[in-house]
Amino acid sequence: MKKIAYFMGIVFLAGLLSGPAAFAQRPALTKKEKRHLEQMRRKKEKTMEREVSRKYFMQLLNAKYFVFQADYLMGPDGQPLVLSPDINFMSVNGNKVALQFGFNGIQGWNGLGGFTVHGRLVNYNFDDSHKNDLLVNSDIQPIGPGLPPRIRLNVSDDGSAELTIFPQGGNPVRIYGQIVSHKKANIYMGASLY
Repeated sequence: MKKIAYFMGIVFLAGLLSGPAAFAQRPALTKKEKRHLEQMRRKKEKTMEREVSRKYFMQLLNAKYFVFQADYLMGPDGQPLVLSPDINFMSVNGNKVALQFGFNGIQGWNGLGGFTVHGRLVNYNFDDSHKNDLLVNSDIQPIGPGLPPRIRLNVSDDGSAELTIFPQGGNPVRIYGQIVSHKKANIYMGASLY
């Protein structure tokens, strides 16, 4: 008798589950709902990618182990001057820094139509408290004669950056480019006077 009751219970539950309620489908999404869901998915992916990218660049800046490769600088008249990233860069390795610029068609001290300055970073200050930017302020103490310039580096979450150089007694120079690790950098160091 117990077996029959058990068997009947199973048949009854199977009947309930296989009824119309079990096969009720959710209504199809409208185009607007599908588009909204897709936008939400993309936004979430982009936010996650930004967070990963931000952490990567924070590590580079915190460790003082990165290269800023310049793409262009803003001239005094506001016109951009395109630069070659392999000879226009700032390389930071611990407290050692190399700042180099080279321009095509010009004779320069470094053999690349510009100058190369080696020095030490002094008063290095890294600030990650801003929502979309990572900021570095520092002084460069050159090896050899020369006035120490002050620099400010503003890095976005995607690695694009603005380097502002404040020379002693001169106008600031704004240079735009990309932050990369030393392993990914493709740079050519010219000769230095010191």
